[in-house]
Amino acid sequence: MGNYQICDFCGNLSEKRSRKMCASCEEDYRQIRDIVEAKPDTMVIDISRQTGIRVSKIIAFAQKGFFILNEGTIEGLD
Repeated sequence: MGNYQICDFCGNLSEKRSRKMCASCEEDYRQIRDIVEAKPDTMVIDISRQTGIRVSKIIAFAQKGFFILNEGTIEGLD
């Protein structure tokens, strides 16, 4: 595949990066991280409403180890 990879989160083909995510998904991750750093106990649904990022994508970040979920809230970062 050369210098390209499939994004683990959206499935789009993008240039290789240090993480297996495209630039768009990395921006989503940064938006989520900014909210979590400011208020770690924010509910996933509230993060989704604030950012427009689908709940399923936020949960996918947690499943891949980028965040730690606890009963609907994101409590910490990996």
